[in-house]
Amino acid sequence: MHPESPIIEGVHARRGAGDLEYLEVRAAAGSALLCLQGAQLLEYRSALNPEPLLWVSESASYRRGQALRGGIPICWPWFGPHPEQAGAPAHGYARISPWTLQQARRVGDRVALQLRMAAARDAGAAAADAELELEVEVGESLRLRLRTRNRGPRALPMTQALHAYLRVGDVRRLSLAGLDGATSVDKLDGMRNAVQRGELGFDGPIDRMFVGTESACVVDDPVLRRRIRVSKQGSRSTVVWNPWREGAAAIPDMREARWDHMLCVEAGNVERDRITLLPGADHVLEAHYQVLEYPGA
Repeated sequence: MHPESPIIEGVHARRGAGDLEYLEVRAAAGSALLCLQGAQLLEYRSALNPEPLLWVSESASYRRGQALRGGIPICWPWFGPHPEQAGAPAHGYARISPWTLQQARRVGDRVALQLRMAAARDAGAAAADAELELEVEVGESLRLRLRTRNRGPRALPMTQALHAYLRVGDVRRLSLAGLDGATSVDKLDGMRNAVQRGELGFDGPIDRMFVGTESACVVDDPVLRRRIRVSKQGSRSTVVWNPWREGAAAIPDMREARWDHMLCVEAGNVERDRITLLPGADHVLEAHYQVLEYPGA
């Protein structure tokens, strides 16, 4: 790949931090930056709102084969630690594997990309026969579709998530709507189950998996004076995470980061919502991110 080479109008390939390969996307209605390691969105801006949608750690490490903290990493084919293999990479290998661009096209004022994971590395059993594709649409909103195809003879058990780090003005002043009545599994409280009542507010670390919910969530951000709507399909789980000051200090690639400017709202299928994909079957996990006008703005 040349240092900067056009693919189609508005899509350029280049090398950047860590000598990794990136795609720059500029559509009439929005712009984005994607790293081909992990097919990871690192930047997105809507033409309707110039503030970046995504947060990336100031301490992020840009290295081959190493997870990059921020943006929208792809967790697949497991979420969190591997259920059986202690040395397996956290959140699977999709986010640290090379991906290739299959197609780029303009659709009106949007740009659509189609990417495929080059190979299933360190895949056990059934996952070695899976194909993984990502479709990205960049316009006034951002849409991701993660498609898993099981081309093998065995069933494929998997958990997954689009681990979106949303950029916010101050997490302590946010509210998150859309999870009222959902059951949460609290990873910071011994996996205790509870039913969410009303909107979520934030006054300390949070790491909860809301299961059995297909609802959209809306982040209300009075500091940046915007709302972010995260809607989804093919997802029965929503994960909400912020490590807070002490937690961030214990994470090497977050120690110098503005943890208060981040909230993860993740569309996925985790915990009791895990999927078993039969031979020959497909599954699509879709997330749609919209920056909404703030009331009174």
